Amino acid sequence: MKITDLIKADSIFFNSSASSQSSIFKEISNIISLKTKVSSNLILRKINEREKLGSTAIGEGIAIPHAKIKGIKKTLCFLFKLNNSITYDDNESRKVDLIFVIIAPPEFQSEHLLALSTISSFIKKGDNKSRLRKLKSADEVYKLMTNTSGD
Repeated sequence: MKITDLIKADSIFFNSSASSQSSIFKEISNIISLKTKVSSNLILRKINEREKLGSTAIGEGIAIPHAKIKGIKKTLCFLFKLNNSITYDDNESRKVDLIFVIIAPPEFQSEHLLALSTISSFIKKGDNKSRLRKLKSADEVYKLMTNTSGD
């Protein structure tokens, strides 16, 4: 699976001024709600429930929160690039500025895991992390994803 099979240009969000994990999770939930017509409160609750099981921060300023939600018809992925790093998991030493989000139907276990693997592979490839941080638009990010997904 290619990263561009998961994340489309209209699922990349820039310039979030969220100042905390709770504020970015609310922003994420509101945006996903608009795209899916699923309650933002349900999305927020499911993301927070998953986070309580263990941090979704994977290091180097990146987190991949994910949740399985009834009412979602297919696996959806998003990228949020924050203006500033925020403290994640109330751990002052853990800062995050790139957040990939995966929302999937409860019955899509293997597709959910494939999405996690695909995003992780993209992040680890070459200098994608530093390149993502330098880009200024969703179109530039999508172009990077398109150019590196087949490598």
